[in-house]
Amino acid sequence: MGNAALTIHHPSSLVHEDPVLEGGKVVYDKPNEIRFEKSSGAATGCGGRVQIRKTARDDEYSELYAYVSYYGAKNGEWKLNKNDLGLKMHTRWVGDSELIIDVTKGP
Repeated sequence: MGNAALTIHHPSSLVHEDPVLEGGKVVYDKPNEIRFEKSSGAATGCGGRVQIRKTARDDEYSELYAYVSYYGAKNGEWKLNKNDLGLKMHTRWVGDSELIIDVTKGP
């Protein structure tokens, strides 16, 4: 078991909408980065869905789903539910319970 954390980085030329949480809380939200952590005292993980757009009013978007489980080492899932922007994800773990996702623009 770990403290479950998730950080998503994306290019500063894109914007992200407010996330739809499945668990945990947002601990910081910067223009090109958002971080989730497990809620204190909860035996659940953290994460949810985040829409990324070229501009806040753009109709085309990509939706990333990511969740880090509280149970087990390096236990989480991530995928692009929708990918109008042709984004790519690169992932890495810090320790056993923190997932970092770097979102990049496709070709």
